[in-house]
Amino acid sequence: MLINLRSMKTILNFCIPLFLLFLVSCANDQTITNQTYVFTKPYCATVTVGGVVGLAEKCYKIGDIVVGTETTSGKLTIRIAEHSYLNDGPPSSASYQEFLDVPLNYLEITK
Repeated sequence: MLINLRSMKTILNFCIPLFLLFLVSCANDQTITNQTYVFTKPYCATVTVGGVVGLAEKCYKIGDIVVGTETTSGKLTIRIAEHSYLNDGPPSSASYQEFLDVPLNYLEITK
């Protein structure tokens, strides 16, 4: 019985740090930070505005400055509207788009 307790303790002493190392390695390496970008090319996208209007064109000109978060898919996520209770719950005709993904080749990070 004593041998089994020692071997069990050895296994636990080995497995717990190994498990913690595994958890740390699974963490997202990308630090999510908002940075300021400037448009280097004109960009337009159709966005959902909700209500009776439905859709609208959202356009940016060269030199427009935005703050966003870069994603790993080569896009920048920009907040185009503040969150409200209209977007809580399931999608409806009153829901609207809060974020816009813009390809990074339209933008340049400001210094």
